[in-house]
Amino acid sequence: MERYRKAFRKKVIPQYYSGKFHVVFFSMIQLSVILIIGTKCEWKIDSLLMVLLALGYASTFTYFLHRFLLHRKLPGFGWAFKMHHWHHTFYQSHSMEYDHLDDVYMLLMPPWIQIFYFVIYLPGLVFMAEIFLPQNLILPFAFGLTLWYGIYELVHWIEHLPATHWSMKLPFMNSARQGHAIHHSKLKDVANFGIVEPSWDYIFKTKF
Repeated sequence: MERYRKAFRKKVIPQYYSGKFHVVFFSMIQLSVILIIGTKCEWKIDSLLMVLLALGYASTFTYFLHRFLLHRKLPGFGWAFKMHHWHHTFYQSHSMEYDHLDDVYMLLMPPWIQIFYFVIYLPGLVFMAEIFLPQNLILPFAFGLTLWYGIYELVHWIEHLPATHWSMKLPFMNSARQGHAIHHSKLKDVANFGIVEPSWDYIFKTKF
């Protein structure tokens, strides 16, 4: 596996790539957007309910995107299938951990997708939400979507840490890692598509 990963890094990871920059770049954007939106929200009970609704929407979107786009070769989205295939070949059930920080190239969403999320996807959803939601609930909706993205990247990161890492003592994380390891096994196309939480896996009987 070590020899394979060395060859894979040389072939796939661009020479200019920096895992440290990638992590810092995303963290700064994520925290900045959370703080900006959070301080502008008018926090009431209905605002908190809207955050929960946004989290539910994002969890649903994540499950279906993962199951039906990233694990199938759909016209026009071959690049997404390919990038996700890289993730599964580099991280397998018997070798879930990354060796070097630059290995997050096959773990975190690429920087250009992160930019797309905050510059196009999030504003686009907020624009459409303005048609259906009261004005005071728009920002809580955006806050929930942003919060989910950060949670997703963080939980997925932790799921690829060693099984002996202190974070596995946190509630839910050890079982989440075990479930994600099953997804990285031969069952990758049929099992455990809910990276953060397994609600839709239970509903559609893809929970193993």
